[in-house]
Amino acid sequence: MTIATSLLDRLPTAIAVVSDTGRIEYSNRAFADTFGDDAEGWLKEAARVVAGERGWLQGFFLAADDQRTIDVEIEGSVFRVDKIMSTNDGADSRGVALAFEDVTQQRKAEQAKSDFTAQIVHDLRGPLSGIQGTLEFVLSQEGTKLDPMYTDLLQEAQRESERMMGLINELLDFSKIQSGNFIVEQESVRVAGLLKRAVRSLQSVAARDEVFLLSAHGRDIPQIIGSVEKLTQAIINLISNSLKFTPKKGLISVGAAIERNGDAPDAIVISVTDSGMGIKAVEIQQIFDKYKQSGTKSIRGGSGTGLGLYIVKQIVEAHGGEVSVASIEGVGTSMVLRLPVKRIATGTVPAMG
Repeated sequence: MTIATSLLDRLPTAIAVVSDTGRIEYSNRAFADTFGDDAEGWLKEAARVVAGERGWLQGFFLAADDQRTIDVEIEGSVFRVDKIMSTNDGADSRGVALAFEDVTQQRKAEQAKSDFTAQIVHDLRGPLSGIQGTLEFVLSQEGTKLDPMYTDLLQEAQRESERMMGLINELLDFSKIQSGNFIVEQESVRVAGLLKRAVRSLQSVAARDEVFLLSAHGRDIPQIIGSVEKLTQAIINLISNSLKFTPKKGLISVGAAIERNGDAPDAIVISVTDSGMGIKAVEIQQIFDKYKQSGTKSIRGGSGTGLGLYIVKQIVEAHGGEVSVASIEGVGTSMVLRLPVKRIATGTVPAMG
């Protein structure tokens, strides 16, 4: 027994060196104590290719770098599997050293917290809808003479209730994403109608803030498969985000174009571009992370949950697409969604740790 093997056997973390066929080349005592004699079976299953889909173990060999972590259900428990290093000895021998951490209780605690948050937020949504309805009714009454000061106060209350409803909806969606219950419907989506619906829903808000909100797209934009509701929400989130940072007399344009592979349409590219304050270069890499907010203060005040762009990313990726951002401080920002035309959406967004 080498010194290295002796040290590994003393570690409380389960560690194994596994081949790309699921064969165990080495395992320490913690691994043997945790999984017993059943490990060879589920590791071989994890290495299989079924209906063109590779098992989770294959991902550690396909990854370009040595930094890879996934959560996997093994024998009724959830384990966080970390790739420590590659151990390739040659073309015919490929292996990875993996560490297994039991996170079952952590996941249960996260689920309980997520369920509690969802219930509280859901309970808040009903009364707030009532408040919004009352404010909208009072402000829509023609012939009612209110002191301008009271009208301004009611309009401010309406704006704040809209903002609060947006925060509540984001928390509900985040809770669904965390629990893996964020459903993406399989239906035909007219992209032109999608843009029209999203722009129309925020046109009055943009007018109130004195921001020009425009949409443009070609007539030959093809349909895609996915969820009208979720994709509309993603575009609304992007427009809402632009409104926070675009000054009066500024411009927000929403467009769609076809990305072709030869003569056939390969993807639809949707962009939301503004003439706002822009995003600092150091923040762009993290802009779609959960709870991340721009260091630039919103022109119109108020803070968000830091989940809006994170939810956009989850929606787009659930449709087999990708999202990117380009920005120049003081000039503006462009958010770009690339959605495949032929690929079927994935059904649900997996739970995120």
